[in-house]
Amino acid sequence: MEILYRFCWAADDISDSPAPLSAKRKKLAAFKRELKACFKGRASDPLFQKLQSIFRSFQMSPEPLERILKGVERDLKPIRFRTFFKLHRYALQVAGGPGLASMEIFGFKDRAHRIYAENLGVYLQIVNMTRDYREDRELGRFYLPAEDFQRFKLNPFSIQGENPAWKNFVVFQLDRAGKFLEKSHQALSCRQRSGLVTAEAIAAVYGRLAEKLKKYPERIPFGKVSLSKFEKLRSVGIAAGRAFLWKRLST
Repeated sequence: MEILYRFCWAADDISDSPAPLSAKRKKLAAFKRELKACFKGRASDPLFQKLQSIFRSFQMSPEPLERILKGVERDLKPIRFRTFFKLHRYALQVAGGPGLASMEIFGFKDRAHRIYAENLGVYLQIVNMTRDYREDRELGRFYLPAEDFQRFKLNPFSIQGENPAWKNFVVFQLDRAGKFLEKSHQALSCRQRSGLVTAEAIAAVYGRLAEKLKKYPERIPFGKVSLSKFEKLRSVGIAAGRAFLWKRLST
């Protein structure tokens, strides 16, 4: 999981770096070539050599990591998604990819676990996009759909945090995200979810973050709304305790 995280971090760094577009494209092309070499057991880069050993150990498929790189490529240029359909497709790449790769490491490749991973990934991504609105805007990335800004009569280039329409907009985004979390939970039984404590803990942390974003939407345009260490630990503890209870009850 640490190596998978490093891969995702390194890929994300390509699109987020201040380098010229041509340099980013060149670096991403080299990254793709190294990933292909990794699939064939011919990696030369130290990170990809470690990734190569994971592929062999867990018999992983290339699709999840290729999804991630498609999302990174989309981030190389300014983004303004017109519809939620396009946002959803993007989220399946940048968040669904890591989720599916994680499931394969955990030993699950069946359809139910794929549905769980993809929908959880979309949920996390929408919460992230809502929280990071200001940071993304400064990078020329308007992930939240233009059609939603029009629906709430908001100008995405100039948001006033105290505007009631902005609060309604934020609640709308997070409620929609919550539906993907529900789909994720419905894909697996409580007993099955008890074996995915890490994923459940992440979902719990983001659930608390979503609550805070709904409570303080006026803070979003001026910087990130974040959780304290106590709030994070409390959310993780509740998720772990719930998983333990599910496991005990199922036996």
